[in-house]
Amino acid sequence: MTLNDHNSAPNSAWRSSASVERWCNALLHLIRCTPREVTEKVDLLLQFCAEQQVSPERLINERRYGPYRMGKRAFYLNVVRRTKMNLVVQSFLVHNGINVFGELVCMPSTTKSMIEEQGEQWELRHHKGSYATKSEAF
Repeated sequence: MTLNDHNSAPNSAWRSSASVERWCNALLHLIRCTPREVTEKVDLLLQFCAEQQVSPERLINERRYGPYRMGKRAFYLNVVRRTKMNLVVQSFLVHNGINVFGELVCMPSTTKSMIEEQGEQWELRHHKGSYATKSEAF
């Protein structure tokens, strides 16, 4: 049995979409989920998509290209926040290149903090004002 043979999803065509296949491959080969675990996760994702009346591909494309992509991301993540679908939807988005963690990137405020957090391989390039590994700085 392959993942596409399982037809309990609201829309079985969604199961073979590029974004779902990409995610399934990551779950199987990177995360090392069993085929049964992957099928259960896909079922939850497709249940979420059916409830929201959005295909998996549209879910990804709206987050990537839509004019309201940040608002849509926040909306969908809030919808699933306290459900068993939360990590499933986040995983699906992440494995399809969507940042679910927000736009803020925290950077250490000092060279000392950078070295404490990242290790001694980092040092400040004084002439350019950016961080680089020691091998890049020389």
